[in-house]
Amino acid sequence: MSKQTEDAVDARNQADRTAVSRELILDATIECLLREGYSATTTVKVQSLAGVTRGRLLHHFPSKQALLTAAVARLGEQRLDRRLEDGGDELDHMLDAERPADDEVGPRIDWAVVSLWTGLMHKSFFSALELWTASRTDDELADSVRSHEKVVLDKVRDNAKDLFGPVVAAAPDYDEIFTMLFASMRGMAVTYTFSRRDPRHEPMIATWQSVARSLLSYHLAEGGETSAAH
Repeated sequence: MSKQTEDAVDARNQADRTAVSRELILDATIECLLREGYSATTTVKVQSLAGVTRGRLLHHFPSKQALLTAAVARLGEQRLDRRLEDGGDELDHMLDAERPADDEVGPRIDWAVVSLWTGLMHKSFFSALELWTASRTDDELADSVRSHEKVVLDKVRDNAKDLFGPVVAAAPDYDEIFTMLFASMRGMAVTYTFSRRDPRHEPMIATWQSVARSLLSYHLAEGGETSAAH
């Protein structure tokens, strides 16, 4: 192997090690936010949890602010792809197996509501919640959170249309109904920071299903009548 080739291999290996250590640090930051909360998340704790040297952490993130800003982006990735961490999630597989057909409007709405709630209750939501709270008094962090939350919410809207299916998503006022439904879910999810309940048995699930069925089914019927009249 020539000296030039050896240097290229060394550079590639170094780049790989750098990328891996950066991911370890960001994952440790998110885990620390979940376990300890924002105020107790320090660079020292993150360094220990990630298993990296102080120099390595500071090379990637010279300040706590830089670390948390990058963690916001990482959390956004996790919330856009729940299977990033727990691809073998039993409930996910069960929901996929039970997906009703697109034209089974009532059952499909019920299934989509449960799927939305299940996705929302992923642990990355609670790590994000720590950053939301902290951003109230941190303008720089708030700018970062606001930007990434817009991306996340846009993706959630796209995913929700797939969950509800093309028939239901074609209902007039679907977007407004989804916005109301998801806002209610997020508000309820916040109470799980202290309630210690099992989200699988959330009493509001039946209410969300009933409201979604009533509103979406009504607007679907109304849309069909309008089309027939024309």
